[in-house]
Amino acid sequence: MSKLKCYIIDDEQRAINALEFLLDYYCSKSVEVIGTNSIFNEALEFLEQNTPDILFLDIKLGEETGFNLLEKLGPLPETDIIIISAYGEHALEAFKYGTVNYLLKPVDPEELAKTINRLEARKQKKPVKQSIDPVSAENFFYPTRHGYSSINYKDIICLKGDGSYTNIHLIDTEPIIVSKNLFFFEQLLEKRPEFLRVQKSYIINKNHIKEINKQGGIKLIMKGDIHVPISNSMKDVVMEIIGY
Repeated sequence: MSKLKCYIIDDEQRAINALEFLLDYYCSKSVEVIGTNSIFNEALEFLEQNTPDILFLDIKLGEETGFNLLEKLGPLPETDIIIISAYGEHALEAFKYGTVNYLLKPVDPEELAKTINRLEARKQKKPVKQSIDPVSAENFFYPTRHGYSSINYKDIICLKGDGSYTNIHLIDTEPIIVSKNLFFFEQLLEKRPEFLRVQKSYIINKNHIKEINKQGGIKLIMKGDIHVPISNSMKDVVMEIIGY
């Protein structure tokens, strides 16, 4: 099994360094730190485009809070959230956000190792199974209450994640709600160049971009008048699509 990818957010660099040391010393066979950040907006932007297995999150982030960050991000079905805080009074609120543990500073190495071991044992992500190469196939099948139905890739305008479900917007028909999260479709579509994840909750079909609106922050107007927000890190990529 590959190592669990971890991301650390704390407004104190000293606390980040301490946690990195503990993870390296006690859990190096199980985890890999893929990044750290102490700035709220930069951390938000990173998580809009990346999906770590584990997010270590401090409560106090300057004038913002870790809870504010989770509110802005929405559901993170593929990420286990561990709160790291010097204060114990936020524990009840933290678990309302689906956090898997609440560790007090200074972090107890034994408790940290137990948590990582538990997550490693539980983290068995099943690969996307397709009997046909998704690049050469013209459509794919999705589960319904009565069996399976198919969707043609070229008919997909965009996909919007909503927790454990995904809304698929299609040409000339009503959106379809599929009981698979957006991460499932990101894996399914990763070899198809017409699809691009432009924000934490959206994957778009570049062939169905109708307009790029730069008023009040860049967003895409897709066919069907579907408005799709763009994360800051994807602005240049989107502009390259239209040759600017």
